[in-house]
Amino acid sequence: MANFRAIFEQNFFPYCLLISIFFLSCSPKDNSFAVLDYTIEKIDLKNNSMDVVFTITNSTSIDFKKNEWSLHWNQILGEPLAESIPEGIDFERVNGNSYFVFNFGDSWPLSAGESITFRIVTTGVMSRLPLGPKGAFVVTSNQSIDLHTNIHWQEAKGLEDLNLPTAKTRYQNLENVNSLPIDSIAWIVPSPTYSTKPTTERLRLANWNVYFTSENTMDEFDFLLKVPFEEMVSTLFPDVGLQWVKSVEEANFILKLSSDLTQEAYHLEIKQDHVVVATNSYGGLFYALQSLLQIDQIAILENRGWPIIKIDDKPRFSYRGFMLDISRNFYGLPKLKQIVDLMAMFKLNHFDIKLSDDEGWRLEIPGLPELTEIGSKRGYTTDESDRLIPMYGSGATGGETGNGFLSKDDFISLLQYAKSKNITIIPQLSFPSHARASIISMDARRNKLLAMGDVVGAEKYALSDPNDKSEYQSAQLYNDNAINICMESSFTFFDKVVEEVAAMYREADVPFKQFGIGADELPYGVWEGSPICYNSVNGNSTGVDFERLYNKALIRLKESIEKHGAIMSGWEDFLLVHSKNSQSETKLKEERFNYEVIPYSWNNTWRGGREDMVYKLANAGFKTVMSNSSAFYFDMANDNDMDAFGLSWSGYVDYFDTWAIDPQDIFANSVLNQKHNIQSDYISKTTRLKPSKRDNLIGIQSQLWTETVTNHQILEQMLVPNLIVFAERAWAKQPDWISNTAPTQEQKMLKEWNYFLNVLGKRTLPVLHHRFPEIVYDLPKPGGVIENDTLYVRSQFPGLQVRYSLDGSVPNQTSKLYQYPILIDSDDVVVLRSF
Repeated sequence: MANFRAIFEQNFFPYCLLISIFFLSCSPKDNSFAVLDYTIEKIDLKNNSMDVVFTITNSTSIDFKKNEWSLHWNQILGEPLAESIPEGIDFERVNGNSYFVFNFGDSWPLSAGESITFRIVTTGVMSRLPLGPKGAFVVTSNQSIDLHTNIHWQEAKGLEDLNLPTAKTRYQNLENVNSLPIDSIAWIVPSPTYSTKPTTERLRLANWNVYFTSENTMDEFDFLLKVPFEEMVSTLFPDVGLQWVKSVEEANFILKLSSDLTQEAYHLEIKQDHVVVATNSYGGLFYALQSLLQIDQIAILENRGWPIIKIDDKPRFSYRGFMLDISRNFYGLPKLKQIVDLMAMFKLNHFDIKLSDDEGWRLEIPGLPELTEIGSKRGYTTDESDRLIPMYGSGATGGETGNGFLSKDDFISLLQYAKSKNITIIPQLSFPSHARASIISMDARRNKLLAMGDVVGAEKYALSDPNDKSEYQSAQLYNDNAINICMESSFTFFDKVVEEVAAMYREADVPFKQFGIGADELPYGVWEGSPICYNSVNGNSTGVDFERLYNKALIRLKESIEKHGAIMSGWEDFLLVHSKNSQSETKLKEERFNYEVIPYSWNNTWRGGREDMVYKLANAGFKTVMSNSSAFYFDMANDNDMDAFGLSWSGYVDYFDTWAIDPQDIFANSVLNQKHNIQSDYISKTTRLKPSKRDNLIGIQSQLWTETVTNHQILEQMLVPNLIVFAERAWAKQPDWISNTAPTQEQKMLKEWNYFLNVLGKRTLPVLHHRFPEIVYDLPKPGGVIENDTLYVRSQFPGLQVRYSLDGSVPNQTSKLYQYPILIDSDDVVVLRSF
């Protein structure tokens, strides 16, 4: 029988996978670097451990002398067990859960040109490559030397227990996906509320003679639509000639200001002799033109005219958000503006930017230069007086995305750019949890000013109590990432940050609407060992406890934000009782902050007990956003493929999980319930969204946390088409099939899912590539089987090209295109590749 292999490369991204569980070597070789070969000999899932061989080759000209060198690296899964480490090597897990160091003693010199090898056992299994060792470097003689890391895992005993995806399993999983005729599929994503089916076409409109009509005054039109319309057309349709005309008879484009339409709604009609756009808002006008632009670019790509079509469209949710974590890894202003463009294309309107966390502070704050001088840099450091410790593979000097920040001017520019795209920027700066970057930065400021004799200045913005003996561990195993809320200087710091951020909004002439404090995963036990807090609690005759102390602090933060006209938002945790239950806590605290805050409900792992937290919050009276980790976290890996980026603590989340969920009733989809083993008795014990409280669920938000997103290419692959699938659920009306019961529901749903995949693969992704040719989006791996000497192939997105070779070579753009089943000889070695 023929050998079958399939490989996958992201638009020529050289990270190579053989689906039949072979990998191509893509590791660079350079004799100016040292090399770490990390070989997994055995995987023991039962005991959650691995047998690993370290081989370090010194390809430099420098001798690594005994007692004078150390190996540093980051690794998310697979911490060395101390008792397994050879004598003469000391192991240290530096603060946090993934920065490891081996210090080599008397018997471990490594001369130039030589290698050393030793074996260890780990706790934790590196189940995917992005979770393994990265950012390795050697420190010797007060200098750091980067290492190339090669991971060898293909021959590991116990590998089969990981149940890695194969070409066959992918083929089977795609059994309900089939190609549809292109004339039968939609022109616009996200799906409009109402659209006629095109039957004929007209020529593209190259020159627009625009006539305006409204029951309102011309002054109102000039303010609301005319100037924005001209700016939008010049940006979205730069080749179009635009002129205003004074009569309908002269016009081929009619623009209407219609008070009957709701916010962000629009009417778009393409007729044989003219085009009509009606709206009542800036957002509605912008989205009408975005829809017309999709139609126009499809027409160009398919060499056809515009369809004769009528569209009435409005969003299902007023809040349609995306959050990007730029604290763990930083991507720069141009990339953020590109993301704004992508969001605008698919009608998302809130961009929540995670500007600080334990591993980075990414916004310039005038008057607090240490936040970016220290907090925006990672790398090798002996005391963190100059930078933060390496994390997530940032290496000795920060790597490609470990360093950097937005200047004040950058942020103002971003605010203005987003405003023009009908997008609200929400700054999220962590307080009091996930605040290690700010704490370390202010510690450095304190030490610097103390050395200068400025005691008052040193304490003005201090965030930590040097005498604090509190014992705690955060979710990421930090023991120093919570700001001390008993210190007045902590609030001085917060007020200063909010004041400077508000000033940036004023300078940008953009409304300051919302400020996110994060406040998730606050470790239990914080502050209890601080003398300052102890005196504060026990010195109060009313017996204030730490829960009340925290609530009082949150009230102060809320007041600080409201002073500048904004609303405080945060992750759901800050509205839950702070207890030893940690992330399994489900009880709302008594303090409700007058229901004037916006919680984001995120920790919704299936069968985790908090799937319904978003409904509890909405029913209680909070304006709430669903940020469901098991549906809307782009950083949850699609599956357990060895190449898959992202984490999986909330399960594997694929495109179907995002598309198939109903935000107003997450248990309404019988297929998802079955997939995640949700039974009726479990559902019966959960809280459902009350019909009278539906307006409190103001929208949904997708998230991309970036622990494994260490370059721009990975960012793009995890963003697209995830963002498009999410936008469909955020904008489009509730699907009709959701009200059906199984098995009718499943049949109708799978039919619509296949339809959406066809639209995505045949029209939306080609249009996106036409507009953003530089973006390297995700191309799901093809599935394939050989049966009766015949090759059968399936693709997740009909319309993607799959090319193949029969000699074991890697297919390229000139290789044969798979279009139908083909006969295979017994000695053929079949290799598939998506394009």
